[in-house]
Amino acid sequence: MAMNPMQKKARTSFLLGIFLTLVICGLVIVFLIFQLMQIKKEQSATQYKRPYILTQDVQSGDYIGTAYSNSLDVDTRAIPPNAITGPIPDTAIAKVNLGKGTILTTDLIYEDGIEESSDVREQEYNMIILPSQLEVGDYVDIRLRLPSGEDYIVIAKKYVQDTNSNTIWVKVSEDEILAMSNAIVEAYRMNGSLLYATTYSDAGIQEAASPTYVASSEVVQLMNSDPNITNVAKAALAERYANLQAQRQTIVNALNGFNEDGLTNVQQKVEVEIEEQQAARQEYVDGLVTPTE
Repeated sequence: MAMNPMQKKARTSFLLGIFLTLVICGLVIVFLIFQLMQIKKEQSATQYKRPYILTQDVQSGDYIGTAYSNSLDVDTRAIPPNAITGPIPDTAIAKVNLGKGTILTTDLIYEDGIEESSDVREQEYNMIILPSQLEVGDYVDIRLRLPSGEDYIVIAKKYVQDTNSNTIWVKVSEDEILAMSNAIVEAYRMNGSLLYATTYSDAGIQEAASPTYVASSEVVQLMNSDPNITNVAKAALAERYANLQAQRQTIVNALNGFNEDGLTNVQQKVEVEIEEQQAARQEYVDGLVTPTE
């Protein structure tokens, strides 16, 4: 049956409307798919990284070599913020003993051949109370606890170069040497005080603590005039000590309670320290002597 012009026009309009609706729906679907792909891409870029993970154990002081892989995508929330995702130099060395599966971070390795600051020295201390399970390769804070219970960090996150039953060897800068010397003398002056070391439970991801011990005004003045301390370090010390004057006053108050016996304590304990160091030195020298037949 022939279709009249009005019906034909209505049908054409209907079909055109359906076509346009399908085209619009198609464009919307394509747009949504594109948006979802972009979101997924952005999420993949921001939430996942490929850190370097050890494929075998590496001992402290050994080169990392090729004992690592970065083939796994790891959620950034599950890795340390300082995890290494860029190239690792061939001269990279492990700072501590590292087990298979460890995520490498900037705190766990150093590059061989990089010179240390000119004022860094290896220092031995035999008057510090050491943790019973302290080992070479651990990182420690050296702290001073007053008889009243206040507790201060003298130097922070020091790598244990060597240790025995009562001595520890660490690398310290000039300002840290002066701060430690001051803390040692003040610990000697106060009966009941304690100069001791605490270890970091996970040195690879834990940031160094901020020292809170404030040396005496005489030592601070010496630091300011010491040419071996860099200007950058002096500025940092000045800022730190300016914000910690209340801590220094607490230490001064504690010292004032031991004025009568303080100097005697220092003299006696320094003598013991010297005797122990001489005995340790003699034992070391004796160990270098090859027995003759």
